[in-house]
Amino acid sequence: MIKFIHMADIHLGYRQYGSEARLIDFAQAFYDAMNYAVEKRVDFIIIAGDLFHKRSEMDPLTLTQATKVLEIAKKAEIPVIAVEGNHDSTYFKDSFSWMDYLAKNDLIINLKPSFEDRLELNEWDGGSGAYIDLEGARIYGMKYYGSLTGKIMEDYRKKIKKKGFTVFTAHAGVEGYLNIYGCIPSSIIHNFRDKVDYVALGHIHKSYVEGDFVFNPGSLEICDITEKDFDKGVFYVQYGEGLKYELIGGFSRRMFLSLSYKIKDERFLNHLDKDLKAKNIENSVVHIHIQSKKQFGIKAEDVERVVNEFKPLIVRLKYETEDFYRPTVPGKESLEKEVIEQLLKSFNYENFADEVLRLKNIFSSSFNLNSVDEFIESILKGGSTAEMKLDGEVSEVQKQDTGKDDTVDEEESNHVLTDDFKGQADEDEWDWRKAIGHDTRS
Repeated sequence: MIKFIHMADIHLGYRQYGSEARLIDFAQAFYDAMNYAVEKRVDFIIIAGDLFHKRSEMDPLTLTQATKVLEIAKKAEIPVIAVEGNHDSTYFKDSFSWMDYLAKNDLIINLKPSFEDRLELNEWDGGSGAYIDLEGARIYGMKYYGSLTGKIMEDYRKKIKKKGFTVFTAHAGVEGYLNIYGCIPSSIIHNFRDKVDYVALGHIHKSYVEGDFVFNPGSLEICDITEKDFDKGVFYVQYGEGLKYELIGGFSRRMFLSLSYKIKDERFLNHLDKDLKAKNIENSVVHIHIQSKKQFGIKAEDVERVVNEFKPLIVRLKYETEDFYRPTVPGKESLEKEVIEQLLKSFNYENFADEVLRLKNIFSSSFNLNSVDEFIESILKGGSTAEMKLDGEVSEVQKQDTGKDDTVDEEESNHVLTDDFKGQADEDEWDWRKAIGHDTRS
């Protein structure tokens, strides 16, 4: 009997919404999934790409989270076979990836073909290779190749030599499940049926199975609000007299809630308060989309005040007021300034509407770069609120996802209202601070 866990799309290091709590949630999900695999005493673990969220900008905490969890499998003497996803590595570069680093430190087996004069499938030699033989099983691996994935996969299939229970793992989606880049026709995958017994995929963040042969477990965590209702988790697979599998979910502990409202009168805030009382949103992620044909005197801060009473972890607010954004009305410059002031306020910026209008006038009149330079220099020398606030805000935005790839970011107009993570832990929550001998809260 062969037993293994198939997981994918862990996205370690994803500071979703700029939140430390969400950064920890992704590590917690990986930790829980790894412990589940150890409890089941599986023979090996497959990670079908996107262990990390960013392919290059690795930070010490994310690398520590990865190594500490992988050490759990190493201590249990369970091999972890992985391939690189689009978030893990660049396409044909020979640079040393973070997945290669983990393999060099004997934490994973990072499978990928080599390209000398042509595609080659060499056996894993402890440092590189496209396949590995374990007791009763042979596992082939192919990294993500973007638009060339389909073509390379067809060439790869021709070189596979079946031996025992044979697995092919790759970071690629099957067309028809989600409309994202990096998917291939189902026919290419199904051509592997005569060569392998199990195709282990990653890339698409919801679970699917085709013909008890092609498997995609989905991501461990919710990477975008659009994924909140997806089935996802890990596949626990057993192979003996036949193939048995089960999707194990529940690794994402954070509740995500999406609410949409059309304001009809001034009583909206009362309706919102009543609705939130019935939903228990404490410590959850809440997306609220509000549409209104009038303002009714209700502002974003009014909504913020009501929502924060229920102590959510994060709220993303999109507030659309039709009449407020009409472009052609008397007093255009005054209205533009009013619009900019409200937008700056909704994103927690200081009021530097005058500076924005000045810059707009420079670009719209002469596009004189010297004037732009002089303008920027005047702000910097003056130490204006624009300089001080923008510097902090830009760095915060950069902490969020800079490599979009298959992870769809939320609307840019959304507004983070609160991130009030206090660090309360369930008894079975992984205290990563103790794991590295450091408490970042001190």
